[in-house]
Amino acid sequence: MAVKTDGATRGSMPADLSQLLRVNLSERTVETEEVPQEYRDTFISGKGLGAAMLLDELEPDVDPLSPDNKMFFMFGPLTGHAPGTSRYGVMTKSPLTGTFVDSYSGGHFPSMFRFAMPTYLGVVFEGRADEPVLLRVDDGDVTIEEAEHLWGSHDARETAREFPDRKTKVAAIGPAGENQVKFATISSDEASHHAGRGGVGAVMGSKNLKAVVATGTKPDDSELQDLRIQHTQRLGGSEEVAWARTGGTQLIVDWTQAIGALPSHNWTRGQIPDVDELNIDAFEPGHQRPDSCYNCPVACGHVTDFSETDIDGAFPDASVAWGPEYETIGMMGANTDITDVTGVTELADRADRLGMDTISLGNVVSWLMEVSESGLVDTDVEFGDAEAAAELVRKIAHREGIGEQLAEGTARAAELLCGGAPEAREAAVEVKGLELPAYDPRASFSMALAYATSDRGGCHQRAFPIGSDAMGGDRDPFDTEGHAEVVVDEQNEGALSYSMVACDFTAYSYERVVEWLSEFGYDVSVDDLETVGERAWNVVRLFNVREGFEREDDSLPERLKRPLESGGPADGNHLTEEAFDEMLDEYYELRGWSVDGIPTSSRIERLGIEPFVPSEVELAE
Repeated sequence: MAVKTDGATRGSMPADLSQLLRVNLSERTVETEEVPQEYRDTFISGKGLGAAMLLDELEPDVDPLSPDNKMFFMFGPLTGHAPGTSRYGVMTKSPLTGTFVDSYSGGHFPSMFRFAMPTYLGVVFEGRADEPVLLRVDDGDVTIEEAEHLWGSHDARETAREFPDRKTKVAAIGPAGENQVKFATISSDEASHHAGRGGVGAVMGSKNLKAVVATGTKPDDSELQDLRIQHTQRLGGSEEVAWARTGGTQLIVDWTQAIGALPSHNWTRGQIPDVDELNIDAFEPGHQRPDSCYNCPVACGHVTDFSETDIDGAFPDASVAWGPEYETIGMMGANTDITDVTGVTELADRADRLGMDTISLGNVVSWLMEVSESGLVDTDVEFGDAEAAAELVRKIAHREGIGEQLAEGTARAAELLCGGAPEAREAAVEVKGLELPAYDPRASFSMALAYATSDRGGCHQRAFPIGSDAMGGDRDPFDTEGHAEVVVDEQNEGALSYSMVACDFTAYSYERVVEWLSEFGYDVSVDDLETVGERAWNVVRLFNVREGFEREDDSLPERLKRPLESGGPADGNHLTEEAFDEMLDEYYELRGWSVDGIPTSSRIERLGIEPFVPSEVELAE
């Protein structure tokens, strides 16, 4: 079926971002509706708006992979117009954690999707198609089309290449999404960018939705040109993002190695024997050119190809369209003891094409290496074996053999393969079911609090306090003082950034967001934006509380309570339960939540979000 979306005027600036496209895959219907003014005034867009609508529309305890779950693709007001804002967010209930999850991706697809729907704040997908389909949006014309010819035969990159028009960009799932691997991604720009964490690709696969194909015409936004030039020059020359311009995340390998925060040998060590085997200099022979998202002068990405080099490795012809990024190097490389740059590059490319989150995937691989080494599971997968890891990646994506259990994530795999043996559970390093990224919190106690309180499970993108203590700053990384306040502030600021759907690396301060929003007719102040961020964080907490999450879920993995080995300045460190509880108590107090982690009625009232409290949640007094 096809429909012309209301208000989508080809090549014009959006006068009012107020609409939502509702796609019912079961009925194969597409409808345009107005987002209620109260929602827009309270949350503006992005994370907060998507969370509030999901909380309102989703029944409690919904199976994330059932037709009853819903999936929002959300834009921000600045998407595609301001430098560094070519991003979209996917919001749904996570099949990996059972929490709310919001996962973001950059590249060119988000801008093209936004240009194709210039008056829309997002799209919501509901139901399940009876056979594989794709959604095509072509300058306002929306069509649900058959995709059976792509299902089971095309990975994410191959799917995108079926639509070669230069103005057409594609977000698609690979085999992992089709097979509902719990950490499957939604991949865009020929599998070079990913909405990566929490299994959003599995939700897309559960709906039999193979791809979203967008063709758009950039609107005439010449009135923004002076502001855009100003911010382009800032990003292209300021010290704020110099690290991202000059090397990107590959630089972080040396930084975490220096402070003992680089996970190694499945989270038992904080450094690798020779960092020069995995740092940015090690990848330099394969670097072909930098790459950037749409309209972004930072160009933090690397195109890597070792086929024309003399590097001797397990995969001498390995290449990857973007990266490998630090998290992939840390989790697929250092944490598995694979210090062969061609091996890490090959693993990155396979994960990209098959559509899997390399943070969770790397944890799954290193977990299996450990439990195999200890005899809990009978496999020949050993630490440092890139070829065995590459084959394992394929098996997980297709749920073949042991891949069937590993596709569930480390926490569930410990139950399925090891009967929940304590050694296997300890080897699964996760919070709320989401595997941790490559920053060992025994080198920065503030990161322990950030991981434990992250709304979607173990995550460094909700707060990154290690950047202002162990990596440089006045706070003592091995003490507990001052961390709670920093984590709260960074979570609120991040929630605002994700409500704008802006990139973490482009340093949009509250003042700069106000400046841009005023160009789009928003009358907001810095104080307003600070409140929007805190509202977004609290409405997600209400979602998670309704789903049964409480204080005991804001906890640390058992492994991180053990002393760190080979951790350089963090050697021997661990965080005691008493010290952690002290930080968590302070965090809850600053949040205005009870000691059990329940938002108080006074905090909800102060934030003005009483209408969004679900009837199933009893607020604390």
